[in-house]
Amino acid sequence: MSVREHTYPVPSEAELAQMVGAATPHFALQVRDRVASLAATLPPDHPRQAELTAHVARLEALALGGEAGEDGQAELPARSSLALPPRDGPPPA
Repeated sequence: MSVREHTYPVPSEAELAQMVGAATPHFALQVRDRVASLAATLPPDHPRQAELTAHVARLEALALGGEAGEDGQAELPARSSLALPPRDGPPPA
């Protein structure tokens, strides 16, 4: 059996939250496809279908809309300018 033919069990809620929660906008569609394929292995009336569908929708929104930064104070203090102060005298040769 090849890797592509292997079917994986639906992960637990904690495992799924770990997989989905770590998704970034760049990889959200790949994670969405994985969650959607897990949902496709379950019958339509399975109790976890609603949870998986919500994750798929959240991942699509993340991929298409990105993440919005929070308003407020920056995490790091402002840095001083990197420009060198003017030098007295002629420029070096």
